[in-house]
Amino acid sequence: MADRPALGAIVFDAGGTLVRLDFEWIQEMLAELGIRTTLEHLRRAEVEGRRRYDAAASAAPRVLAPGEPHPPLGSVGPSDAYLGGTLETVGVPEELQAEALAQVWAYQKSDRFLWGRPVEGARETLDALPALGVRACCVSNADGRAEKILESCGVRSGLEFVVDSQIVGVEKPDPAIFRIALERMGVAPDRALYVGDIRSVDERGARAAGMHFVLIDPYSNYGAEGTHRITRITELPEFVTRSFTTPANTGPAPH
Repeated sequence: MADRPALGAIVFDAGGTLVRLDFEWIQEMLAELGIRTTLEHLRRAEVEGRRRYDAAASAAPRVLAPGEPHPPLGSVGPSDAYLGGTLETVGVPEELQAEALAQVWAYQKSDRFLWGRPVEGARETLDALPALGVRACCVSNADGRAEKILESCGVRSGLEFVVDSQIVGVEKPDPAIFRIALERMGVAPDRALYVGDIRSVDERGARAAGMHFVLIDPYSNYGAEGTHRITRITELPEFVTRSFTTPANTGPAPH
């Protein structure tokens, strides 16, 4: 067996990794539009939303017209493809898709959080990290409220700091946002692992920054061949123990 690389830090994504979409609210909103669905159907549909996001992210960026101001970070991109793809896949008919999407965006832009529920097992996973001896922080594409969201969901403690794209002025997949976190911790890229859920943003950006990467892939049907994947965040400590050496784990890898 090849030697396992040394790991000093784990860097987490926020939305889809530590906190998740408020599927419960989406289910209620759709019911008011006459569309019945289940939470499980919504969770599966969200993976198709990721695929739509990736496809839109691979398209050529829109060119600004002469004199057109550059929009705020995160306001241009494939988020409509992600949310629209999720809604379409869950069975929202074409004539109601615009209304449903508008309600989703209104919810996000209010004082509430669309990604406002803790991922199941996220708190337990963060609590398990000290036993591995690794440091932890968060790098998120957000609207300036990432830290507030993590605090409201009970998953801020255990993270040294939160890098929010709106605050630092650069967003994933630009490797510069990952470097901000790595430099702040004083950890080399090849000694850091990024945990995320979107291939075109999280995987692409982390790899461009020279980091290790593991994908949250709940149904094992989204990640590319050869990508390290876990189906739920609670599998992360075991994945780290199996794949890396850490300050608290320098013995042979478990079988």
